[in-house]
Amino acid sequence: MTVTFRSKHVIGKVAEIWRFPVSSLGGERCKRAEIEPAGIVGDRRFALFDNVSGVAAAPEKDVRWRPALFLRSAIDDGGVRITFPTGCNFYIEDPQLGLELSKYFGFDVGIGSYIDADPLAPSLPTVENRYSRSALHLVTTSSLAELQQMLSDSTVDRLRFRPNILLETSNVTGFAEFQWIGKVISFGLAEVEVTDLTKRCGMILAAQPDLPEQPEILRTVLRKAGRAFGVYCEPVKIGNIETGQRAELISD
Repeated sequence: MTVTFRSKHVIGKVAEIWRFPVSSLGGERCKRAEIEPAGIVGDRRFALFDNVSGVAAAPEKDVRWRPALFLRSAIDDGGVRITFPTGCNFYIEDPQLGLELSKYFGFDVGIGSYIDADPLAPSLPTVENRYSRSALHLVTTSSLAELQQMLSDSTVDRLRFRPNILLETSNVTGFAEFQWIGKVISFGLAEVEVTDLTKRCGMILAAQPDLPEQPEILRTVLRKAGRAFGVYCEPVKIGNIETGQRAELISD
């Protein structure tokens, strides 16, 4: 029998974990989360859509959807809820939500699920996902620091990039995660393979809560990093992940 030995070296620790139950909306910061084959449990399961065309929200392409960035989604014991800038909350199966969303956006808006009869909200209609998404999105503090150096007159905030995992990297500089494509990162029992660079769009320049519109951020990412910032990952082994947990790069 051949035994394969794998070496590991520490690349940092988990600084933040984020879950975004409804695509394009703000999400919730978690102390811990469960990673399953599809990613963090409850992440990006639902989407707003235009009730007339049936097309899912696309704030990066259609300015009508930009107000979505000021809504927040979260999961609690009652289910998935959406919070409006006024502080009002509605669970996504509440019949009143569609009326409130339509009033907020100024056109007929609904909410749907990416899968049929999603256990979190089985009464919602199914909506077609507008892009092929990866399970997890990871950004490092070294990349944020590198971009901040390039944009001394702007504030580079990790929330513009909506990572599931913000990794506080140690002893590395620059866009460190770009070198990890094809490699596996372990977070305790959970393991993820880094599969692709994250190609950026107009979402990262748009205004969000406490963040003004900043076109220079997208322009700099396009010029200096080939439009990439952060990486996509696919789970290899499921398990729990928590803030402060050590991250290790695995080598065969």
